[in-house]
Amino acid sequence: MAKSLCKGKSVRKPNKCKKTRGCKVATGKKRSFCRKKRNTTKSKKNVTKKRQRLPEAARLRGLNMKQYRELKRLGHM
Repeated sequence: MAKSLCKGKSVRKPNKCKKTRGCKVATGKKRSFCRKKRNTTKSKKNVTKKRQRLPEAARLRGLNMKQYRELKRLGHM
């Protein structure tokens, strides 16, 4: 397998990574390293769950969501 164009390039003086067209200096938790420019990771957006609405029949009976789920599981709803 071919070695990456950027792998092992110096990121300190002399900065060979910055001088190479397809490379970029990336900072990790322990040290900086050289990586390809197009190699980026997409961060996931924190998606909030939409609250499930209690059906009208259950609301009229005065049930809460936990009670409704339990009755539904038992087959009474």
